[in-house]
Amino acid sequence: MSKQEYLRLLEEIKKHDALYFQKSQPEITDYDYDLLVKRVEKIEADHPEWVPEETPTRRVGERSTKGFKQVKHEHPMLSLCNTYSEEEVADFIKRVEKGLERERVDYCVELKMDGVAISLKYEKGELVRGVTRGNGRRGDDITANIKTIPSIPHQLKEKVSIEVRGEVFIPKEDFAELNLEREEAGDLTWANPRNAAAGSLKMLDSAVVAKRKLDIVVYNAIGEGLKTQSEVHAHLKKLGLPVGNTEFFTVCKTVEEIFAFADKIEALRPNLPFEIDGIVIKVNSLRDHDILGATAKSPRWATAYKFAPEQAESVIEEITVQVGRTGVLTPVATLKPVSLAGSTIARATLHNEEEVMRKDIRIGDTVIIEKGGDVIPKVVRVEVEKRPAKSDPWTMPASCPICGTELVRTEGEVAVRCPNTRECGGQKLRRMSFFVSKNAMDIENLGPEIVKKLSESGLLSDLSDIYRLTEEDLAQIEGFKERSIQNLLASIEKSKKSTLSRFIFAIGIPYVGAGTAQFLADEAGSIEKLSQMSEEELCEIEGVGEKVARSVLSFLEDATRQKEIAALLSLGVKPEAAYKKIAGHSFAGKSFVLTGSLESMTRSAASELIKERGGRVSGSVSKKTDYLLVGESPGSKYQKALDLGVEVLDEKAFQKKL
Repeated sequence: MSKQEYLRLLEEIKKHDALYFQKSQPEITDYDYDLLVKRVEKIEADHPEWVPEETPTRRVGERSTKGFKQVKHEHPMLSLCNTYSEEEVADFIKRVEKGLERERVDYCVELKMDGVAISLKYEKGELVRGVTRGNGRRGDDITANIKTIPSIPHQLKEKVSIEVRGEVFIPKEDFAELNLEREEAGDLTWANPRNAAAGSLKMLDSAVVAKRKLDIVVYNAIGEGLKTQSEVHAHLKKLGLPVGNTEFFTVCKTVEEIFAFADKIEALRPNLPFEIDGIVIKVNSLRDHDILGATAKSPRWATAYKFAPEQAESVIEEITVQVGRTGVLTPVATLKPVSLAGSTIARATLHNEEEVMRKDIRIGDTVIIEKGGDVIPKVVRVEVEKRPAKSDPWTMPASCPICGTELVRTEGEVAVRCPNTRECGGQKLRRMSFFVSKNAMDIENLGPEIVKKLSESGLLSDLSDIYRLTEEDLAQIEGFKERSIQNLLASIEKSKKSTLSRFIFAIGIPYVGAGTAQFLADEAGSIEKLSQMSEEELCEIEGVGEKVARSVLSFLEDATRQKEIAALLSLGVKPEAAYKKIAGHSFAGKSFVLTGSLESMTRSAASELIKERGGRVSGSVSKKTDYLLVGESPGSKYQKALDLGVEVLDEKAFQKKL
């Protein structure tokens, strides 16, 4: 090994750190990354004279995020060393016993959540701050975002001052829905739930974060004078903090007991509602933690035993293209069926044309697949050495495989689209399936297969046809009995009383996800008012930029879409805003911008109060801004407001005007 090769490997680690921590779009698995780091650590042990002062193997890879205040951790937030074998775990135990100069040591063993490490600070029982791990010494103050997570109590059951450590995550089911939404919009999908959670916490708009269905499990407490890690779990639960199921942590005395627990958890792993990637082994005595200490990067009293990713080898028999509801084309690999994580896998998403090109995936290739976030099967890599002699690179077809229309590419987007939004049968079918789905109009008993069957029978052509279905219509369809007919019709009737945000989301405006739909609904108050808003008015809505505004205008100005929306309303669909606006308030028609951390409420809650009183919330300061609401550590918006002569309100003045 030459020094030049060593330095090249350091650059490779830095590249993957940036992809993982800053962009939340890793190109390699955690397992492959860990192997790369271990390889470099061995080189550094053999050649300490080569090691630069800032080697990536000796620091946490997360950097600060622009727009957030930096906070120094009172106690460093270190990362764990990883082990993958019984021998490595045994070596860890030997080091612990040597460091403590005794052989009998108890270990608290718990789940290794695959989430984002954060620190919560409570003072006299009240949540005052949430901070990311950052570089282990300083992290981003994400208090406003943390306060949007429903499972985090703002007030503990006891008035204690305590620092709590935990992992923020997105449940598997919510992650799958989030990725489907992004794929349909033509955006890059998240690689796994951990990256989706990390990307969400780094968003500057806490109102958008609130829509991401984040959750948390806490596992450590600092400043409570407890004696053991197992006591920590009981104490955190007593304070009202989410610690997870008690079967997910235990105290072990031997390697055999540790691996009996690991085997139990690995068997449960496929059925857990959240993603884990192993277990954490901690010395149970907190006094022993102080004795053992830590390196610059990791504690000596804990290690992670990570499960190797469950992967399988298969062969790509065909690459087909799926047409989404907005016309986005998604390449899908048809695989030689293979068993993986308890199910038979015969298809895997390839996400987009750019992904296929980057990994050079071809028909006939032998590939390694795994479940992305334990949810969506994906191709990890191609075994190039097993590639057939005659093999051609895959290319996206020039025309839509459903309707034959020539495909279009928009500059700056990875998505390839079929522009035939009105007549393409593939888009129509997906639009209807999306319209009735759980996060849209939520029509139970009307899944994709039923939608397809009704479409093929001629009963469904447009969205409004769903509300024209009768008992007589459904009785003609094979498999529909009286009870199933009544259940479906009841679900359709129930869906007529939808919220406005669900309705806006369901009709399928390109680039409008569930969060943006909520912003539009909050501002407009009705679908009729939304249809009358100008591009300038739309751009003033928090979370809406020019791209989204133009998409909303283009969609709602289309005569066919107008006719379809009118038909839905005439058939009894009554989308209503989440709340009624307070009439005659001084905020009516006024434009607000929010900056900094508020003490008595989240920025999301403040936005709701403004909107209830007829005001608007915008993301940027301009000459048309009436008020800037400032909290602690305001950003550049504060100076811009002063320069433009915008009236600045502190929290007290804002409360008075409310």
